Amino acid sequence: MDDVLPLIIIFCASLLGGSFGTLVGGSSLITIPLLLLMGLPPHTAIGTDRMGVNGVGMAGLYSFHRKGMMRYRLAFMMGIPCLLGSFIGANLALQISPDLLRRFIVALTVILLIFVAVNPGMGVAVERRPLTTGRHVLGGFLSFLVGIYGGFYGAGAATFLTYIMLFVYRQTFLESAANLKVAAVLMTVISAATYAYHGAIHLPLGAAMFAGSFIGSYIGVHYSDRIGNVWIKRLFIGVIVIMVVKLIMDA
Repeated sequence: MDDVLPLIIIFCASLLGGSFGTLVGGSSLITIPLLLLMGLPPHTAIGTDRMGVNGVGMAGLYSFHRKGMMRYRLAFMMGIPCLLGSFIGANLALQISPDLLRRFIVALTVILLIFVAVNPGMGVAVERRPLTTGRHVLGGFLSFLVGIYGGFYGAGAATFLTYIMLFVYRQTFLESAANLKVAAVLMTVISAATYAYHGAIHLPLGAAMFAGSFIGSYIGVHYSDRIGNVWIKRLFIGVIVIMVVKLIMDA
């Protein structure tokens, strides 16, 4: 029973995290601290989380594809830089100062949160202005940076991809949730593979996480139309506030 209980706990946590994480990101804010509490070393906790959250991206990608919401050209323009960045981030994990990275993320997140909060139409109103080459270049560069962070740590990486979709590509929250899935899958797959190569994954917990995240993500996408952009935006702001508080407490 002692061996089964942690699997049940991480499955339930991943089910909850996947249900909202597929829409606004942030599921790793629940699962990584929980894996640490279960006694996993930090890098093994991150690697196991990278394996588990693949369920969020894969189920979300499948579900949004069925809904006809995917814009694959845009999705891969973000996804490929994310893939490259994630590989670099996972391999540099031991060489980057966690404290410096955490302070930068807190500051950037607070600034972006304020900007989203004071612009009521952002992510809610549909904009169909043509995207310039400069925006595509900026989006690719920022996706590369998020990929590095996603490979290094990962908690909140999908949330930063949402920011790119909102600010650079002028997507709504629901469109963002769909079109960042390719980047999320590529980022987590390469990151998980790198951690696995170095033996930093707890396979039973990772498998339980994957199952919970997959089911939770499928449920979240199924009800996404009923939730709508306004409530997804409110959920997004709530997750960001929690992320900022946690990052400050960990500093």
